[in-house]
Amino acid sequence: MKKIYKRSSEILMEIAQDKSLKGNLTFRRILKMLGDRTFGVGLLFFSLPSALPFSAIPGVSLVFGIPIIIFAFQMLFARKTLWLPKVIADHAIHHEKVSKIIYIANPYLTTVEKLLKPRLTFMLSRIMEVINGFTIFCLALLLMLPIPFSNFIFSILIIVFSLGVIEKDGLFIIIGYIATFFYIIFSYIFIVVAVKSIINWVM
Repeated sequence: MKKIYKRSSEILMEIAQDKSLKGNLTFRRILKMLGDRTFGVGLLFFSLPSALPFSAIPGVSLVFGIPIIIFAFQMLFARKTLWLPKVIADHAIHHEKVSKIIYIANPYLTTVEKLLKPRLTFMLSRIMEVINGFTIFCLALLLMLPIPFSNFIFSILIIVFSLGVIEKDGLFIIIGYIATFFYIIFSYIFIVVAVKSIINWVM
């Protein structure tokens, strides 16, 4: 019997609408529910909270950023299944909060998924998997830093990469690299201008 393919939005909605899930969910249980595309969907799931307004709450990006760093690190070694340290795997989040995140993000996710399809699969080769993992690792580190107004940008970039990995869409991954490059250039110019302005003001 042919296996039914599910979009990421469908998998996440199943978690949100599952009436049997009450109280707190551990990260371990969430990963188990994400299925056989755990790497991509895992990256997507843990990057979504930082793309929402409540990510301004101290600690949100740290709690959800650590699993992303661990996932990205494991991509470097081509692991087929995800592993989290016990202390992180047993961290719990209430199902109601998980559902809220999914319900807010899903309409946007569903719209973007219509643009995704398998193409330019060389961007998912073993060499590129290492490069992709390293890039996501760096973005996750930046996501966790207390840089003003940066959470949204870094989380969106990770979401773009994760969707490309999930749907095997090399074009989307390329878009992720282009967006990352331009944001780095913008940040560099902004910092240089800010430093020069401060120096001129002091002198």
